[in-house]
Amino acid sequence: MERYVFGVTRKGENVERIAFRCGRFHFSVLTFGAVLYSFGYDDVNVVLNHERLSEYEDDDTYMGEVVGPYANRIANASFTVDGMRYELDRNNNGNNLHSGSACFGKQVWSVIGVGESSVTLSLSTPDGLGGFPGAHECTVTYLLADNGSLVIDYIVSSNRKCPVSVTNHSYFNLNGGEGDIKSHVLTVPAESYVSVDERLIPVSVSPVASTDFDFRTPHAIGERRGGAYDNSFCIEKDMRIKVVGDKASMEVWTTEPAVQIYTGEFLSGDHEPFTGVCFESGRYPDTPNHSEYPQAFTERGKPYRTTTEYRLEVR
Repeated sequence: MERYVFGVTRKGENVERIAFRCGRFHFSVLTFGAVLYSFGYDDVNVVLNHERLSEYEDDDTYMGEVVGPYANRIANASFTVDGMRYELDRNNNGNNLHSGSACFGKQVWSVIGVGESSVTLSLSTPDGLGGFPGAHECTVTYLLADNGSLVIDYIVSSNRKCPVSVTNHSYFNLNGGEGDIKSHVLTVPAESYVSVDERLIPVSVSPVASTDFDFRTPHAIGERRGGAYDNSFCIEKDMRIKVVGDKASMEVWTTEPAVQIYTGEFLSGDHEPFTGVCFESGRYPDTPNHSEYPQAFTERGKPYRTTTEYRLEVR
């Protein structure tokens, strides 16, 4: 394990990078945003990152961040819980995206546990931040196994009832960051997906059959739609998503009912569009405004727990 200061925020807070190796596999995280800074094998890194802390502070692509308390979009930046209406930051076409100013990924976390190949980080946020009800507590544990499995465990609690969906927003490029991900071959066993309007707000849960969203048999990401995807796929228990690059493949598993697959169409700056693909486990977009969707809340005495695994295999 290596641990050192990665940089200092504009507020004067030290940010650490903590790195681990287990067999030929490795990963590292930052205390800023609980960012997954690297994950890979030998000298290959399969997640995109920034070189400087200032780039993470300015980043609007959520690169590697742990996003919460509610990842994805909430329509019209508002929702109602138990008769109380809450207004959130409008940071995406009049909607709330990835919790706006309340986003866990823009805060400095504390390290509360370090193991041989694991680290646990913790964050506390105040009641009302970004419009969300309740003071939140979140812990995230990253654990690496020597078979290339990186498991992320999340626990989120709050002293008031609040919709919750927490995720990791890493961009994966299984060719070690070389080229785009359009040639990556994707298999998603989901029977349905969440179709969206031009603002990426849900229209319906629709069958994948006979659509460009049918990845039940393998397809290259760039084979259809120019490779542009930003949709949630409806995941059932024990389903595994698989993505295959030239140098490695990866399976994604989660306890959540959905995985948002975003192919990086709007990446910019130090990373070109389509150079990374996200697998964001969580709830459907805009779940607080859709009682028919699988719901999840934090409230006093009822923490929310979820697990996602990224299993890397060298080809």
